[in-house]
Amino acid sequence: MEKTGLSKALIQHVLDTQYETLPPAAVQAQKNSLTDMLGVMLAATGLDLSSAPFAAYAAAEGTGPCTILGREEKTTPMLAALANGALVHALDYEDSHEVATVHPNSAALPAFMALCQQVGGVSGKTFLTAMALASDICCRLDLGVNEDLLKYGWNMPPVHGSMGAVLGAGKLLGLDAGQISDAVALNMCQATCSGEAANSAGSAVRTVREGFAAQAAVQSALLAKRGVPARFETPFEGRLGYFHMYARDNYTPEKVVKDLGKVYQGEFISFKPWPCCRATHTSIDGVLTLMRQHDIKPEEITGIHITLQEIGKMVTEPREIKYRPKAPSIGKFSLPFIVATAVLKGNVGLDSFGMDKLEDPEILAMGDKVICQINPAWTKEQNKYTDLIIHTTRGDFAMHLEHPLGCVENPMTEADTRRKFADCAARAKRPYSAERIAQICTTINRLEELEDVNELFDLL
Repeated sequence: MEKTGLSKALIQHVLDTQYETLPPAAVQAQKNSLTDMLGVMLAATGLDLSSAPFAAYAAAEGTGPCTILGREEKTTPMLAALANGALVHALDYEDSHEVATVHPNSAALPAFMALCQQVGGVSGKTFLTAMALASDICCRLDLGVNEDLLKYGWNMPPVHGSMGAVLGAGKLLGLDAGQISDAVALNMCQATCSGEAANSAGSAVRTVREGFAAQAAVQSALLAKRGVPARFETPFEGRLGYFHMYARDNYTPEKVVKDLGKVYQGEFISFKPWPCCRATHTSIDGVLTLMRQHDIKPEEITGIHITLQEIGKMVTEPREIKYRPKAPSIGKFSLPFIVATAVLKGNVGLDSFGMDKLEDPEILAMGDKVICQINPAWTKEQNKYTDLIIHTTRGDFAMHLEHPLGCVENPMTEADTRRKFADCAARAKRPYSAERIAQICTTINRLEELEDVNELFDLL
């Protein structure tokens, strides 16, 4: 397609999509994501210290109809999106897309929850439609990019996520084409994130970043609804637009709009069985599988060789940081530390990233046995491909993996999903009874029947 039609096509996509036109798989994926992410957010209220100041700030600085998870107080939509958004990625446990390097719903859910509580009367069908659009567009923006933009200093998941969220918010609020264009322009002037956060042990930005992304989406959508004439003629493909700003024009518009309105990328959401970067999951899966199949004992291991697609640089470089992570947020992006934890503990869980674990000499010594390399021939579509060799005193054991546990091709079981939600909810700052947890899950399962989605959010 001509680049000049990209913005128009995406905005028209928002206007054209109706609940009745969504594939059933896309609807079910959004329900699954809603359950998964609410559980992860609830866990973060009890486990994550970095997000607590956001909740306190929201409670102190504004009064309104919107829930602050983990607190009794209610606040304004922008502050609720900020506070609840800071929870979504705090544990690095929320859903992701298998090809696009994004968390498709991480900015959208806290943004839409706040907007629904602000305006009231948003049906379950409208909510699910907005979520499907936000997820779809977030993924498509990343799929269109031809290189890893971290090399330029951009941490893109919250940027793409915020843009998807503001377009989905346009659907949720019933904005017209001009107002959606206004919202996009306003969002472009607010939502960004520096890649330096991933290398800074003292920074909480990488864990709370979706708070800013969600807040920007809410504020942009509400300002657009009030008539701010911010619209850019070609916000995505313009000479100084979105893809020039972040990708230096190295993108393919055809990838962004391929099967637009027919295939919703949210259908390809994967769910995390382990609370760390999704780029580490194939390695975790492979290590645990090989050790189980061949009865490998940790003391037998002399080395672990892992070959990854280019995305693997994110969890292996720079070496001095990733082999000696100094903060939990960096540990979750350290493949050597995570693989060593899987080898020695038999699992990677919510309790695996405390400072005592990061400084454990046994884990660090095992991590030093991990050797990583990149296969430049593997494409972005092959970004979960992993070749794994465990060298032992008994010989070498190898396997090639493409689909880690939790993806569409290798899904978690329903029992796995229930265990994850229950484990997360049990760690919430405000305890939830088994009856309330069951009620939340039941309400999500019948979300399309609700005349007002606040019937769900009032349970939180």
